[in-house]
Amino acid sequence: MNTSVLFDIPQQETANPLSDDTIPQSLVHEKALISALLFNNEIYTEISKIIQPEHFYFPVNRIIFEKIVQLIQQYRLASHTTLWPYIQNEVEVAESGGRDYLKELIAVNIAPSKAHAYAREIRELAIRRGIINVGNDLTTQAVDQQVDNPTSDIINDAESKLYQLRNFGREQSDFQDFSKHLIATIERAKIATENEDEISGLSTGLIDLDSHLGGLQPSDLIIIAGRPGMGKTALATNIAYSVAKNFKDPSKIQKSDPLGGKVAIFSLEMSGEQLASRILAEVSEVPATKIRKNQIGKAEFEKYAKASMDLVKLPLYIDDTAGLTIADISLRCNRLHRKIGGLGLLVVDYIQLIQGMNKKENRTLEIAEITGGLKKIAKDLNIPVIGVSQLSRSIETREDKRPQMSDLRDSGSIEQDADLVMFVYREEYYLKRSEPPQEEEKKYESWKAKMNKYSNTAEIIIDKNRHGPVGSISTTFNGRLTKFGNLAESSQVAGEHEISTEDPYYPPYSPAI
Repeated sequence: MNTSVLFDIPQQETANPLSDDTIPQSLVHEKALISALLFNNEIYTEISKIIQPEHFYFPVNRIIFEKIVQLIQQYRLASHTTLWPYIQNEVEVAESGGRDYLKELIAVNIAPSKAHAYAREIRELAIRRGIINVGNDLTTQAVDQQVDNPTSDIINDAESKLYQLRNFGREQSDFQDFSKHLIATIERAKIATENEDEISGLSTGLIDLDSHLGGLQPSDLIIIAGRPGMGKTALATNIAYSVAKNFKDPSKIQKSDPLGGKVAIFSLEMSGEQLASRILAEVSEVPATKIRKNQIGKAEFEKYAKASMDLVKLPLYIDDTAGLTIADISLRCNRLHRKIGGLGLLVVDYIQLIQGMNKKENRTLEIAEITGGLKKIAKDLNIPVIGVSQLSRSIETREDKRPQMSDLRDSGSIEQDADLVMFVYREEYYLKRSEPPQEEEKKYESWKAKMNKYSNTAEIIIDKNRHGPVGSISTTFNGRLTKFGNLAESSQVAGEHEISTEDPYYPPYSPAI
């Protein structure tokens, strides 16, 4: 996108009722910064993190600044003498007085130490002009009542532009002394030594998974992927509940307490009520299907009510708005982050339902924009971000249905941007759909033995781990409660249950199309 469009106020009187006196701009600051840069090229190294040519309001200053930058980036001296050949044929320079205007710039005298302040002021004024432009566009589109321009599109367009303004207005990071990062690493190591659970990140609630990962780490983008029916959303919500449940006021945290945090969930597929019923089923151990079928008894209702009272106290926030863009998610996350005093975890369910901000040539490019945006949220807020993802239907055509990295739908950018990729796999799901007739005794006995082995279990396959080893974690899984658990805590040993091919939670199997 041409970012200068964000900051350029239309010059036509009809389109723009503001005068140069009221439009946010400062010719003095622009001239002074250019003068300082011509006097000392070395200050560009610092101000380049703050300002870009698009931030200048006056076209002649924008062109001159751009040419100066080009010379400096080519390791050449940018002075009034060396600069002139590169700007003498520019129309804007000629209209502003040519050499005389350049002399005016040189005559402006400011201390190089003030260049930072001038650059920040120019950028601030540019952002204000951008806000005015967004407001003008909103007014124009709102007045123009066209059938093919619904208000939802107008709002989405405005939010997208504000998101771009917000990111374009930030100072770019630069090299930092290694000691700064070393200190942060030592602080995290200190937390690990003080935690008896031997994990430095947020606890997932699954002992073996925590042991393998060391908990969920700040600034990580974590992908949880699986085919429909595997329980990927269930795993994400189980982890979200665990993190929220473990949250405590920093002053009350004990050495043995697992780390928790405030959690935000964007549920783009299910309603907030459906998501709440899942978590309630997990906590109360009363299947949600019983409530839907009016089969809940008094004792179960009391368990349900008690669990709901406990859940009300949790720092868990759900946004079930459909059709959000990555800009929407970023804006809402930052707003909630400020409002509640800091998020600990973000969950997005699921990635493929996030809308691209602008129409791309293909969905793969949109997914790249989305995963890049999620990773940016993780880094900006310094929190782990869980993105739930679908897998390609091609798995269903293979004999071995264990997922692999190439099965990630629109996978290129997901695989690249993610710090951690976990696949949820349940052999039981496929075994139930391949039951042989009981008349075929040998086949049936073999199938029954496999069912006894895999029933009520799940496998979390860690296929990418930027910080450590990959591997596989075995867990229990209760489909009626959509709940993952630790194998050591299972109250039901494999084989000690009645085999049933009916699953009250998962949809019936349908072959890949």
